[in-house]
Amino acid sequence: MGRPTLEGSAGIFRFEDLDRSVAKMRSCLREAILAAGGSAAEGAGDRSAARVLPGSPEGDPAPHLPDIVHSTVLRWTAAPEDAVAAREAFERIAASWEPLQVAVPFARWVFEDTPYMHIPDDPAHIWWEAAFDGLESRKD
Repeated sequence: MGRPTLEGSAGIFRFEDLDRSVAKMRSCLREAILAAGGSAAEGAGDRSAARVLPGSPEGDPAPHLPDIVHSTVLRWTAAPEDAVAAREAFERIAASWEPLQVAVPFARWVFEDTPYMHIPDDPAHIWWEAAFDGLESRKD
């Protein structure tokens, strides 16, 4: 878990995928999307080649595989009155951060239908989840 950075209106922690678990999950998901007849947009790049999965409801977006792993630590709902002072304060606090290693024992792929991953803990939003010990899978 790296030093927090201010990206526009959000402060985030980026995570390094040290054991490539996230990359492996994205690869499996990419293959499943292709096998189902879709094509995922990847990262922040061109989304014009992405294809919606056949049978998706009208207006559904094409699948998207992000290219970062992060957690949002803050988000302004409106621009601060003094943006320079806000950035300086954030940077001052962030400078004291020391990276730490975080073990993530569980992953969940969800259907996001509200912004910023405000997803209810509801089976209707869970597409797949598993423990990283490889022994436990909660949805096929």
